[in-house]
Amino acid sequence: MSSDKYVRLRQICLAATDISKTEAIFNDILGLEVCHRAKLTDFGLENIMYAINGCFLEIVAPTKPETAVDRFLARNRGQGGYMAIFDCSDVDRHKSLAQEAGVSPIFERRNSKADLLQLNPKETGATMMEFDHHYGDDTLLGHYEWAGDSWHKYVSTDVTGEILGIEITSPDAAARAKLWGHICDRPVNLTAQGPEITLDHGTLQFVDTAGQGRDLFTAIDLTAQDPQAMKSRAKTAGCPITNAGFKFCGVEFRLTSAAS
Repeated sequence: MSSDKYVRLRQICLAATDISKTEAIFNDILGLEVCHRAKLTDFGLENIMYAINGCFLEIVAPTKPETAVDRFLARNRGQGGYMAIFDCSDVDRHKSLAQEAGVSPIFERRNSKADLLQLNPKETGATMMEFDHHYGDDTLLGHYEWAGDSWHKYVSTDVTGEILGIEITSPDAAARAKLWGHICDRPVNLTAQGPEITLDHGTLQFVDTAGQGRDLFTAIDLTAQDPQAMKSRAKTAGCPITNAGFKFCGVEFRLTSAAS
């Protein structure tokens, strides 16, 4: 079981204009099948989700103009991840911490299956932060309302291992890390690479851009059984290749071996 006051990076959400094309590319690169799909008419979007061990990669695409996702895609022009979603023991705790720091909720929903809190991305910086609590099982492979009831059968580590964390770049990484650490209720550690927050699952890395640009969610750390083979499939799919991995849907996927 998890610790009494846990907070984990449980889901990453990226945005795309063409969800069918994006699905085909991710299926091939990750060696996974979509575990859940839905049309969320209230938000003007459709989504697909991949179960990456006990965590999730979600892709959203707008189904009509002038929705939040549509505006994000137009504003960012293919840069940055859309959301970082945290699974926690107490949503109200993180709501209070956010409000202490001057960050306001923009959407809340609570029922017998799950609680959900979304924070204003203009105030969190970089990306939208969401905190959820799913009732029924606190383990990483436990109940996850947003993925439906049958996601477990899509879990496979034959090709893709697990999500290790994300990277946030900022013109003031120290200030951004301090804010996120406060909201997550976790200390900020100073490393050679910059500020870092270690969660009960997942690590948040903050990279300073020396006052240049703006806050962005720029990278996902992912393990693979064969990182070079995954990079090769990404290259064949037309994704830009980097030293550490490949770029797709606005972020860099930085690969390490699942065996290491």
